Amino acid sequence: MSTISVPHILDNAIVRPRSLPLVPELQLYLMTDHYPTHSLQRDEYARLMQKPPYWAFCWGGGQALARWILDNPQQVAGRAVVDFGAGSAVAGIAAARSGAASVQAIDIDSDALQVSLLNAALNGVQLTVADHIEESRASLLLAADVGYEDAGFAAVVHHIESGGQAIVAESRLRNLHERFPALVLQARFHVRTFPDLEESGMFDDVHIYTTALNTKIL
Repeated sequence: MSTISVPHILDNAIVRPRSLPLVPELQLYLMTDHYPTHSLQRDEYARLMQKPPYWAFCWGGGQALARWILDNPQQVAGRAVVDFGAGSAVAGIAAARSGAASVQAIDIDSDALQVSLLNAALNGVQLTVADHIEESRASLLLAADVGYEDAGFAAVVHHIESGGQAIVAESRLRNLHERFPALVLQARFHVRTFPDLEESGMFDDVHIYTTALNTKIL
């Protein structure tokens, strides 16, 4: 039996397995809808700012990417997949469920990597974890809502410009296919982060882009 446990966030924050609105086939360890919104003590605030628990929410981009992969399993079947900026690893788990030969979840947050392993076990799949990406054109890169940070954006662009294949989900950046001709718009989803962070509705629209894979262009 695994000895890995869910990381502690706040005393009043409850994390438990939850089914996803857009991807009910999968469950993740996420905070409940009634997560703490009260004013934090200084030490709590400092701890959260030092290591924000992004993994405790399933962002719209991750849900959309997982949905698209499960609906298009041929795009990942037999491939070595890297879930970059994995968070909860929802996209990587969807890839594993869809027949990927291997899945590695990459995140700089050790808590996210810990929860990625828990989430994989929860969904009956296996993946490996690492805190940095090793360059490999043979790997299919999955990237959901990582472009809003310079480092994440640069890593994805470098992978694509180096000839690597990628599936990218973005709710923050628009018209990536116009800026990067190697990317093709494949699908659009309307989905909110879960549990709801009450963000602007402008972030509910997620676009899925790919490099040259096997799907037809919209």
